[in-house]
Amino acid sequence: MKADAVRDIVFAHAMETAAPSDALPDAARREAITQEVLHALGQPATEGRAGQAAFGQFLQTRAARIIAASNLPADVRQLWQAPPAMARWAPAAILIGALVAGFVSHRITDPHRVDLLSLSLLGIVLWNLLVYLWTVLHGALRLARPRRQATAVLQPAQSAPADSGKPGDGPPGWLQRLRGKAMPGLRGTTLRRMALAFERNWWQISRPARHAQWLLWLHLGAAAMAAGALASLWITGLTREYQVGWESTFLSAAQVQQWLNALFAPTQWLQLTSPWSLSDIQPLQGWVSNDRPAATGAQLPTMGVGERWVWAYTALLAVLVIVPRLLLALWQGLRGRWLASHMALPLNQPYFASLQRDFGGLATQLVIVPYSMEITPQRKVAVEHHAATLYGAGAGITWRPGLAYGAALPDMGTAAPAQTVLLVNLAATPEAEIHAELLAQLHRRHGSSSQLWLWTADFAARNSGAPRRLQEREALWQDFARQNGFTAHLISATSS
Repeated sequence: MKADAVRDIVFAHAMETAAPSDALPDAARREAITQEVLHALGQPATEGRAGQAAFGQFLQTRAARIIAASNLPADVRQLWQAPPAMARWAPAAILIGALVAGFVSHRITDPHRVDLLSLSLLGIVLWNLLVYLWTVLHGALRLARPRRQATAVLQPAQSAPADSGKPGDGPPGWLQRLRGKAMPGLRGTTLRRMALAFERNWWQISRPARHAQWLLWLHLGAAAMAAGALASLWITGLTREYQVGWESTFLSAAQVQQWLNALFAPTQWLQLTSPWSLSDIQPLQGWVSNDRPAATGAQLPTMGVGERWVWAYTALLAVLVIVPRLLLALWQGLRGRWLASHMALPLNQPYFASLQRDFGGLATQLVIVPYSMEITPQRKVAVEHHAATLYGAGAGITWRPGLAYGAALPDMGTAAPAQTVLLVNLAATPEAEIHAELLAQLHRRHGSSSQLWLWTADFAARNSGAPRRLQEREALWQDFARQNGFTAHLISATSS
């Protein structure tokens, strides 16, 4: 789904989950809008790809009408129309800062010299090579151990604290702290709480596209830094005669020759430079003027030795930094556009499940699979009460036989619209060999129609005097679930 449509839906979600307000349409008006949209759509498909597209159109049209039916202040509407994203000045700042940094680094380290072992030029090359190595290793690791990316969970607006101006009262995260001074006239109101919830949810759900956008500008910044260093190298050469050479306390001429040939191997392979011989390197130990001709065997023997090395470093930075970084920036730009037009909504959340019932006329079906825990009558009542709270009293619940510790997930032949829920006791310590494999099986078989619920009552009862330990265990499971592409839902004996 495209970013504009998702933004409208997320904003409508914040409005509908906020406390009642005169500026927001009430439940009766929202129900009337739902019926109007369903009537306008006629009899859309409810299954397969066509059904998914029709449901997305239903969500988008309904969200637009709910927003239009509201009476929001101008600053709240401005927040919806221009949600938090990369500042407009950030790309220009990155490019200009990188260009200046590259220019200044060369001017400071080698103001009037072409140093064969220049720290500024070689540092840029080696840093970029390390980035390429990390990128390759990270990509290979993700291919070898693919992980499902968890869809961001939309938090209801009533769970977002209304900022009162006191430290710690605002919503968590640096973004909300920076925006905490906005909308001063709404401080402590329902509309402010709703706006902060929208900001937080949109920031989470647009993270992949925003991350690709940041990588795009960072790659362009790396290319600009190399271009700045080359600009300094060439501009200085227009008004100064370079002294060319190298010096080292620990390296011999033969070692410098080997090092430079290894570094310039890509340009030599492309025949942009010739291999350096010992007769090229040895006479340059110390410093010589540019008017000295290049050694015999150089690719361009008519050049002075300084000009030859300027061209050599230009080719090196172009081949190893500028061109690869521009290609990576192009890739991230295309990836960011794709992600911005294919944003995912957490359709298995109760908010969307309720709308799915309205759209398809079907109640949510839940298939609950207990794992390594006994289902007592009390536990069964609490879990079913939790399900009814989330999905309504009409939700259908099917209990499957419990799985023993270490058992694989059986093929249950669950119908496509049903949600398969794995119920695990919080008292169990999450294990990569056991629980991660089980979650992987759950995702492979049921995809986005799968959930992880955690029974917290037993562990909470055993640690009633140690609330910090309970919080640590909950955080451990939530982090473990997130790493495996799930969002953990906590259930207590009094869950409501």
